[in-house]
Amino acid sequence: MTFIRFCLLIALVLTSHEPVYCGTPPKLIVVVSFDQYRGDYPQMFAGVIGTRGFARIQREGVSYSACSFEHANNITGPGHAALLTGNYPYRSGIVGNNFCDVRTNACTYCASDSIGTLDASQLESPTLGDVLRARDRKSKVVAVSLKDRAGILMAGKQATACVWFNAATKKWETSSSYRIPTWLKNMNVKVSANVYAGKTWKAQIPASSSPALDDVMAEGLYPGGNNTFPHVVLKKSDPKFMMSVLLSPFSMDMVFDAAAFALREEKLGKDNAPDVLCIGVSTTDYVGHNFGPNSLEVQELYRLADLRIAQLIDDLDTRVGRNNYVLVVTSDHGVAPIPEVIRNLPQQQGEHIDAGRIRDRELVELVDSALTKTFGVPSTRSYVRKIYEPSIYLNDTAIANRDRSEVLRVAVEALRKHHGLMIVATKDTLALGDCPNGADEAMCRYVRNSFHAARTGDIVIYPRRYWIIGANVATHGTPHDYDRSVVLMMLGSGIKPQTSSATVSPVDIAPTLAKLLGLTMGVVDGKELPLK
Repeated sequence: MTFIRFCLLIALVLTSHEPVYCGTPPKLIVVVSFDQYRGDYPQMFAGVIGTRGFARIQREGVSYSACSFEHANNITGPGHAALLTGNYPYRSGIVGNNFCDVRTNACTYCASDSIGTLDASQLESPTLGDVLRARDRKSKVVAVSLKDRAGILMAGKQATACVWFNAATKKWETSSSYRIPTWLKNMNVKVSANVYAGKTWKAQIPASSSPALDDVMAEGLYPGGNNTFPHVVLKKSDPKFMMSVLLSPFSMDMVFDAAAFALREEKLGKDNAPDVLCIGVSTTDYVGHNFGPNSLEVQELYRLADLRIAQLIDDLDTRVGRNNYVLVVTSDHGVAPIPEVIRNLPQQQGEHIDAGRIRDRELVELVDSALTKTFGVPSTRSYVRKIYEPSIYLNDTAIANRDRSEVLRVAVEALRKHHGLMIVATKDTLALGDCPNGADEAMCRYVRNSFHAARTGDIVIYPRRYWIIGANVATHGTPHDYDRSVVLMMLGSGIKPQTSSATVSPVDIAPTLAKLLGLTMGVVDGKELPLK
């Protein structure tokens, strides 16, 4: 039976009115994750971008206006793991960028093995690429990213090639867990950070487009400069040189240039064995953290991101053909406004917005003070072993020979006194499936989806709306809508123009792409996206 006849048969027997995708199976899947690409950004930036990038995808492909993660810890590791496994942290195992595991009693990085080799061994769910490669070893799965964890967690364990940029060495690299691409040495020559020394990032958005202010309260400084344009990349000899590159659109140019290099060298999409290319763009996260979501820097960066997406589409159209690829543009998480900014915004009727930030040291002091008062000075330096938000891991040695339930009760009671915390719950509470105090039904679901029995800490915390944890100017990592909401657009083979208001999630990407490729992902949290 031909593929088209199969589609017609399925369409006849379906009783629902959901659209049925009947396009030709693509030869290449390209997934671009713009780190921190919040769901409302396309609308916010519509007046400052062109017509051949994001707008072309919206015009000629499908765009989902209501796409949100349904897990609570919205940060890089869990988000990128969700994109191509189709699973939330309770299944994928990636509960944070770092976590401790009771099964090994070790604390580890989300993209490394027990001895520190960078790889996807911590993933407990297969990626789309893993499933594809299991079916046909001729299929290639390639990842190119700035952050190692972005590419690794999208590509998976069976990637043909997985390369990332090491800011310490100023080199593109891989690890012993993956084969060394024959083209990697040449790519390091062709795509180098050094060429950007002394380059200037200038603001280009005309005043008629009503750009954001170039001096936002509480925003960070550009390395070696100030918080306003122009920004000049430092000399190669300056210790902050690489940071000045990463905090500029030049690092975004690097990742797109590297991805184009890999696309060409691997000859992706050129045969009948379908391939996958994952592109992790972290520049948007670096700039967002430092300047905040309402800065001119973020606005200018997405204007340039639009140009790079336009160039990528043109390249794919030329090299692979629109009928032979599917391009997905999405993100791993959103971002919260800068607390100091939103707290001081003038509101109608003098309304005050409660916003603030919480430091890890405050949390440690609260726990240590309460437990020391009740149980005495700990045998170790602190009762707290590690804080990897949203988890607080207690020191087993310090609480040995003490009633664990009473220790947790005292610690939770102390933490709940912090005004900025919305949810404080024990691991035991979540393991029983109970909703933590302060969580409605939806919030409870998000928290549960981020809970992993072996990797979640003894105590779980999430801040109130507009409160953040950490020292970054702006950040994310909460179950609030601004952190969960992300962009999702698709363009390519068999995808007809459509703007959808259906409630969807990034975990829907993997099962949808699997369907297009004729794969079965197994048990996943995602569902197939509605496609015409």
